[in-house]
Amino acid sequence: MKPPETPSPKPMLAAATLALLALSASGCLSVRTHSTFDPIYLNLDINLKVQLQQELADIFSEIDAASSTVTEQ
Repeated sequence: MKPPETPSPKPMLAAATLALLALSASGCLSVRTHSTFDPIYLNLDINLKVQLQQELADIFSEIDAASSTVTEQ
C-alpha cells in the first residue's frame, strides 16, 4: 500500500504569491469622491386657457345676471 501523497507546494506558493500581490496593489489604490450641490431648473408649461375661459364665463354670467335684474326692475 502506498502512503498518501502530499500536495505539491507549487499551487500553494502561487496562491500565496497572488494574495500578496493583491494586498500590496490594494494599498496603492485611492478613491476620491466629489459632490456638488447644483441648482435644479424646472420648466413648467401650464395650460391656463381652460381656467381662463371658465373664469371669464363666470364673470360674464355674473354681469349678465346683474344686467337682467336691473332691466327687470
